[in-house]
Amino acid sequence: MFYANLMFLTCLSLTVGQNLVLIGGNLRHDNLPVWNMMVDLAGGPGVARIGVVSASNSNTTEGDRVINNFVRLYGANAIEIAVNESLANNILVANLVQKQTGIFIVEDSEDKAANFWDRFTSMVRPNDTPVRPPNDVVCYESASYKRQNLIDTLRPSGVDSLVLTAIRKVLNNGGMVAGNAAVMGKSTVILGGDSVAALLTGTLFISSPRVPFSLRKAGGLSLINSEYVFDSQLSEKGREVRLIRASLDSNVSRGLGIDENTAIIVNNPLFQPVGKVLTDMGAASGAFYVDVSNVPASSVAAASYDNIEFSFFTVDDSFDFIAGKAIYPTWKKEVSGQEQFNKAVPSDDILSLARPSQWRQTAVRLVNSNEMSVTSRSPPSIVPLIPGVEVTFDRTRAVGLGARLPGNSSTSVVSFQGMSASIKVLRIL
Repeated sequence: MFYANLMFLTCLSLTVGQNLVLIGGNLRHDNLPVWNMMVDLAGGPGVARIGVVSASNSNTTEGDRVINNFVRLYGANAIEIAVNESLANNILVANLVQKQTGIFIVEDSEDKAANFWDRFTSMVRPNDTPVRPPNDVVCYESASYKRQNLIDTLRPSGVDSLVLTAIRKVLNNGGMVAGNAAVMGKSTVILGGDSVAALLTGTLFISSPRVPFSLRKAGGLSLINSEYVFDSQLSEKGREVRLIRASLDSNVSRGLGIDENTAIIVNNPLFQPVGKVLTDMGAASGAFYVDVSNVPASSVAAASYDNIEFSFFTVDDSFDFIAGKAIYPTWKKEVSGQEQFNKAVPSDDILSLARPSQWRQTAVRLVNSNEMSVTSRSPPSIVPLIPGVEVTFDRTRAVGLGARLPGNSSTSVVSFQGMSASIKVLRIL
C-alpha cells in the first residue's frame, strides 16, 4: 500500500548513481524533459555514449530512430549494438556494452522465421500484422514474439547473458539504462490482450475478444529490484484491468502502469529503487499504481473484483518501490475542501480502446467533486462477443493533490492515492 507523505522530497532525495528510465511507450522525439534527462544521466551532451541494444542481426528501424534522436537532437554520441542469440554471450560485444555511459533497449527487431507453435503460444498482439509505426516515436508497440525474443536473447531461461550482465554493470557504474517499462521487471511480463480479454480469460463467461490475454510468467530483464508487474501505454489503451488481472495471476500484489510519452526515472533500481514521474511539458499523464493484496482469491474465476486499491501519480511525484511510500512536491496542494465540481461524471465506456484515458479521467473527476463514488460502464457488443462491465470507484479513503503546472497556467494535474474500485460483468449477449 502507498501511504501519502506530504513532506518535501528531502526524505527520498535521488542520489547520484544507478538510473533506470522506465518508458511508458510511444516516446515522442520532441519530449524534451525525458530525452534531455536520459542524456544528462548518461553524462550530458558531448559526453554521453549511448549504446542502443536490440535483439537482432543488424540495425533496426526503432534503433535508428533512437540514435538519430540522441545524436541529431540531443547532443549525445550513440551507436547501435545488435545482439542476436549467438552474440548475447560474446565477450567482445559485452565489453562494447560496458564501455557505454548509457544503454537504450529497443523491443522492435527484424522479423525472423517463427514456427506455428511459437506464433500460437505468443498470443499475438493487435499489431502483430505488419503495420508502419508512427514516424515520430520510439518504444512503440511491437509484436509479442519480438518482446519474447528480446527477453529470451538477453536473459535466456532466466539467466543473465554476458550482454545483460554488462548492462547491469553500466547501471552499477553510475550510468543510465532506458527502455519500455513492460520488459524491465523481474516478475510476469504482459504479452497481449486488452482489459476485457484479461477480465474474462479462464472464467465461465463466453466471449470472443479480438486479442487473447497472455503472460510470460518467467519474467523480464530483472533490471529493478522490486516485485511489480509493469505495463505501458496504460491510460491510452485502457489497460488498467489488464494490469490488475496480470498481478493477480502472478501472485504479485502490486502493479505499475505508465502512460505513453511518459517516464519514471528510477534511482538505485538494483537495490532500493525510488522513482520520480517525468512527463512531456504541459502533460497531465502519469503512472497508475494498483495493489491487489486485498482482492478475494475467488475474484478471477468469477470475473468480479472488489477491494482494488489504486493511485495515480503525475509529474514530480516520487515513491519508494519497496517501502511503498509516496512523496509529492510542495507545489501540489490537497484537493479536499477545494473540489471544483458538485457531481462526478461517469464514463459510458470505461474500458474503451477508442476513447483514451477513460479510467484516469473518471477517477480524477471523482477526486475533484463533492461525491464519494461513481459507477461507470463498458458496453457489451455482439461482434466481437464481449459482455458489459460495470466499474465503481470509491474515494472515501482517497487523498488527492493537484495544482496548475508551474509555468503553465493553462494545464492542471491531479494526483491521488488510496482510491478503491470494484469490477463486475453485467451480462453476456
